[in-house]
Amino acid sequence: MKINNMIVRFAAFFSIAALLSSCAGFLDRYPLTEPSNETYLSSESQVQSYVNGLYIALPKLTQYGSGVRAVEKNSDNILSEKYDVRINGEYTAFSGYADWSTAYQNLRDVNYFFAYYMVPESQENGNTASLRGEVFFLRAWWHFELLKKFGNIPVMDAFWDGNATTEGLQIPQKSRKEVALFILSDLENAIDLLHERSIYNGLRINKEAALVLAMNVALFEGSWEKYHAGSVFAADNADPVLFYEKVMDYGDKLFAMMPCSEGLNTMWNDPFGATAPGESFAHLFNQKDYSAVPEALFWKKYDMSQGVQHSLTVLLGSGVVDSEGAAGLSKSLVDNYLMSDGNFINPADVRFRDFNLTFEKRDGRLYETVMSTGHKFRSSSITRPMKVAEYLYDGALPSDELEQYDRTINPPRFNGDGNSRNLTGYHTALGVDTTYVSSTFWDTGLVLIRYAEALLAYAEAAEELGRCTSEVLSGTIKPLRARSGVEWKDPVHDPNFTDYGYPLTPNMQEIRRERRSELALQGFRLDDILRWRGHKVLTGQRGRGAYLGKDGVLYRSFNMNDAQIMQVLADIPVDEHGWIDPLKSTLPSGYGFRPERDYLLPIPPEDMYMNRLLQQNPNW
Repeated sequence: MKINNMIVRFAAFFSIAALLSSCAGFLDRYPLTEPSNETYLSSESQVQSYVNGLYIALPKLTQYGSGVRAVEKNSDNILSEKYDVRINGEYTAFSGYADWSTAYQNLRDVNYFFAYYMVPESQENGNTASLRGEVFFLRAWWHFELLKKFGNIPVMDAFWDGNATTEGLQIPQKSRKEVALFILSDLENAIDLLHERSIYNGLRINKEAALVLAMNVALFEGSWEKYHAGSVFAADNADPVLFYEKVMDYGDKLFAMMPCSEGLNTMWNDPFGATAPGESFAHLFNQKDYSAVPEALFWKKYDMSQGVQHSLTVLLGSGVVDSEGAAGLSKSLVDNYLMSDGNFINPADVRFRDFNLTFEKRDGRLYETVMSTGHKFRSSSITRPMKVAEYLYDGALPSDELEQYDRTINPPRFNGDGNSRNLTGYHTALGVDTTYVSSTFWDTGLVLIRYAEALLAYAEAAEELGRCTSEVLSGTIKPLRARSGVEWKDPVHDPNFTDYGYPLTPNMQEIRRERRSELALQGFRLDDILRWRGHKVLTGQRGRGAYLGKDGVLYRSFNMNDAQIMQVLADIPVDEHGWIDPLKSTLPSGYGFRPERDYLLPIPPEDMYMNRLLQQNPNW
């Protein structure tokens, strides 16, 4: 591993007083001082300052960019002109460098803590114990990032060779199973030490968040070991049942602490006053303070008065899906959502050629995730709702009424040459603050770990173990649908469900459907496709957008007397059935994801040269 000869690159160090006076900020500030190895980590305040600095590396929203809301252009949820090169098979042997080096540098910072922690036993208390628990959590977090991306890796369980010599870095890889068990061991240590969420209202790593991360780790590894069996990515001594069992064990502990009725944000306990199905779900992404939302187990606060802010709200309100270029959400994602009566849809049904009917009587999360008529939308400099409706011409209404009517029409933004141009007709709604006013920056919070993740993981593990009874579904999937206004129906086979390349039980179809609906645009989708060995949803596919046939309301919502607009519409590629086909010329053969290679990233050649014990991942 390439590691700077400096002992450690320190993150932000500042007093806990600053944290308590303004809970925003400690994830994003930069170094003020470099501590002394001999004395720095010897008191509670010093320990807390150091641990605060470790938070900086965790995911966050940036001042410029779409952040986590655009990550899923690396999957079948977002189609972007600047497509993800990994899922198109364009990575080279050097493409894993940033992920590898960043994670190991963060682990080095974490292990510095364990090497130099020297609070006297007489001064240790619940707070210092919880801080140590936070560092165990962070060590698990960064190892999990490496496991997902590289598989077999050296486990950095100590502060390796402070002088960073080549000889000191000859550390062999452990099998992915061993790595996963090490991660879970660290998380179990964290769970034993951490405060509960209530102590810091979710602003610090806590016991409940660690239990959910442990469930996610065990679920990822169990799935990988099951679905990659017999492939070049098979795990040594695979035991998926062991990991699925652990998912359920961690879940039982969490649910004993925090039953679903207390953990899930619903219309009945939403502190922001949700009044419609799906709104309590939307409030998990567009509010400033999640202290009073138990579902937000671990979250990041922003505060413009402290200079801790981001531009995501402004971008989303302006129609941007991917700040790097023109993009749009996929028809595949829209088709995933159920009708509100609990039935799945037939995507070929003629009703779905109508943009507005596509959203009518559907799962409330669809409306809160994908822009549709009535949702807050900013067009140019004016903030007004999206409205897709047939444009009217002279004679249809009295002239004054006609002008007023046509002025209210505000369809998806297909024109322009910037990142607000939409490729599919589907803009992102998730995270749009409906109290939006003109501002350069914003300070809505970012939830990093949610209670809902535990419900999804538990149901999936139970189904994999053959234990997904109606009681399990009633305690996991059913309440997620209830809060989104979807009636519960016992699962039956859906012939139009996403094809992962192998058959799924009706229960598993619905669990995977629920996972995609609940976690859309939150950074989970690619990891799910990879652990399920679901390359069939990527390889040779390129996705579609909304229906843009001339008989459809979306096409007719534009002024046909405007030659410029008509040229824009004529230039939008569609398939033989009239559905927008945005990557038709860019990727005529679909994504070039290579199943024999691209499930794992390449270990950087430079690190393999330095550490001669490393073995490269398959087919790199």
